[in-house]
Amino acid sequence: MTRDIQETNPLTISYMGSHGDGVSRDDERAVHVPFTLPGEVVDVVQRGERARLVAVTSPSAERIAPICQHFGTCGGCSLQHWDEKPMLAWKGDLVTRALARRGVSTEIGAAVAAWGHGRRRATFHARTGPQGFEFGFAQAGSHKIVNIVECPVLSLGLQAALPRLRALAQGLAPKSDTIDLAVTETPTGIDVDARNAGQMDRFERRGLERLGQLAETAQIGRLTLHGDVAVSRASPRVKMGQAIVAIPPGGFLQATRAGEEALAAKVLEWTAGCKHVADLFSGLGTFALRLKGNAQVTAIEADAAAIAAMKQASDALAGGKTLTAIVRDLFRAPLTPHEMKGIDAIVFDPPRAGAEAQAVQIARSKVNLVVAISCDPATFARDAAVLIEGGFEMVECVAFDQFRFTSHVEIAAKFVRAKK
Repeated sequence: MTRDIQETNPLTISYMGSHGDGVSRDDERAVHVPFTLPGEVVDVVQRGERARLVAVTSPSAERIAPICQHFGTCGGCSLQHWDEKPMLAWKGDLVTRALARRGVSTEIGAAVAAWGHGRRRATFHARTGPQGFEFGFAQAGSHKIVNIVECPVLSLGLQAALPRLRALAQGLAPKSDTIDLAVTETPTGIDVDARNAGQMDRFERRGLERLGQLAETAQIGRLTLHGDVAVSRASPRVKMGQAIVAIPPGGFLQATRAGEEALAAKVLEWTAGCKHVADLFSGLGTFALRLKGNAQVTAIEADAAAIAAMKQASDALAGGKTLTAIVRDLFRAPLTPHEMKGIDAIVFDPPRAGAEAQAVQIARSKVNLVVAISCDPATFARDAAVLIEGGFEMVECVAFDQFRFTSHVEIAAKFVRAKK
């Protein structure tokens, strides 16, 4: 029977959990306490395996002052109270522990800070509620919206655009529904996709005129509704290597420019000298468009719009090697060992679910070099174990921190087939 304790009681925090909560032990049970740090003594109100922090009675030397007034209420950040150095070490340790659970013994160093000038993409929520119009991020563990007036983890461009985005959301939001604005800052303007837009008159003449006025006032480059272009004042474009890529609606970018460049640098370093590289789950060509400067590239991705954008960008480049872009669902139809003949190296960067089926096929192939990129330690460790069981050695692994003050971590690893 779950114990329900309403009174305040003290706990000692033993370690940081994988989601960024401090963890104590209560009668041999883990109790998770947000906004706490290892070694701290805290007063909490406990409910089962979760507890609400009331006071820190013995703070850690690693505790620092948060940089945002919304911290503790907004669900976007969970670690603004932790000093940077131990936080980055913990993120590296998340990868070490995930690998250990799969029987892979190695020590990953501290994560490399890759937040650069801040996040260039974010999803905001908006609705008209009992307290009036709300615009911001979800409250931690709740569907409530926290009205934000600042967000220091965003790029300067997105920070400056917050009042305009709020006005845009207020003009779009039906009174009875919540809408989401998926926002991306690009060098050619801000791209916004409005989702969950209820009964909005999406493509009637009057509706389009209204949307055009809203986009003009908010200085939005492109406005799409559920991925359908409604207003296009400036096509969003980004540079990948030497290529200029026109981003299709919903196109995926790494959260920070610095993170993209750090990951790409590792891919180029580890594949140097390879003549033919396959880039699997290639997206818009984050790696493929850079790789083609020195190697023939076969890029495979399920999103047809992303493939088309990558191919267009590649065709516009002068010089370099050949890039072959293929639309294919690698979850349902992974590349087979037979199809990997003649490929010197494979790069794969799957979604959070990982690439287990593809890793199995790579392990069975004769490819000698694999570069794995991942945003999830657990699925990365699973796929790494598949490769290692298939005869590969993980010779280098680096963790990167793009999502500052959160538990998210990016991973890049190099695998080389062991010599018999």
